[in-house]
Amino acid sequence: MSATWWVGGYGPDMNGTGGGIYRLNTTASGSLELAGLVVEVESPSFLVGRGDHVYAALEGAGRVESFRRSGRALERDGGAESGGKWPCHLAFAGDALVAANYFNGSLGVVTLDAAGAVAGLAQVVQHEGSGPRPEQDGPHAHASFAVADDALLSLDLGADRIDVHTVSEARLQPHSSVALAAGTGPRDIARHSSGLLYVVGELGGELLVFEWRDGGLRAVASAGLPGFVEGDHAAGISFGPGGFVYVGLRGGQRISVLHAGADGASVEQVGWVSSEGDWPRHQVIDGDVLHVANEHSSSIASFRLGADGMPVLIADPIAVPSPSYLLRASA
Repeated sequence: MSATWWVGGYGPDMNGTGGGIYRLNTTASGSLELAGLVVEVESPSFLVGRGDHVYAALEGAGRVESFRRSGRALERDGGAESGGKWPCHLAFAGDALVAANYFNGSLGVVTLDAAGAVAGLAQVVQHEGSGPRPEQDGPHAHASFAVADDALLSLDLGADRIDVHTVSEARLQPHSSVALAAGTGPRDIARHSSGLLYVVGELGGELLVFEWRDGGLRAVASAGLPGFVEGDHAAGISFGPGGFVYVGLRGGQRISVLHAGADGASVEQVGWVSSEGDWPRHQVIDGDVLHVANEHSSSIASFRLGADGMPVLIADPIAVPSPSYLLRASA
């Protein structure tokens, strides 16, 4: 089935070569083709969509901006400061957006107007803490996740911590926290079909599994990432057919493959394959196809997923400037 994709990435202000948000199309083989640049904007490194809007974290500019979809184009219609430096992730919390600002470890709550455009910065929540690794010289907020209507989790890669915040009327209130093993570097979070939460330790090379119950987190399982070697930086979580789970390994340039049981708590190592590019920052699954954005090689590779879960390259990777995030466009 043909699909349209928006691709964000890094521009010159963040040492990349991208010019803004690009559009890709799915080909008959399942791979992707570049359709062109749809809107010029500085380093839209992370994208989320809702309704007829696409929202981008402009990492170098420290801003969150909104774009309304108009056919196959995007038109900018709002923007605000992110509440910190290097916003690298966006998540919805009710009718607001939460930006995770990596450099200084803060969360910025950004409000939307009635039409869905970014309206303004409403709150800044500052993290504290550090860890044992050079990358953990201070707090580095990297992701957040609305685990319930009134609760938001935030991951701090620098402080080895998951914070729980209550949410009310577009404001966050710190509630509790979960300390992780020193050097874990929690980076990304996603919900498994079982309801359990999967967290990637960027620096420690583990997939951590948590249960959300009665307003708190409980660790239930963990598994090492196949192919991970010391010095790698793990990134991204994708759930594929048959219970398989995929995580990128930047440095070794690999895609790590695991298998999760239906209960979500039984996670086993399967193997790994080359990412067919340099620095696999993000990957997304469309049916039985895995698309991998290789940032440093300015390419996107597409793989067919077999019954054994192992990705097989469909065609030569396509050239896309410094890609960091793939978002499927709404129908």
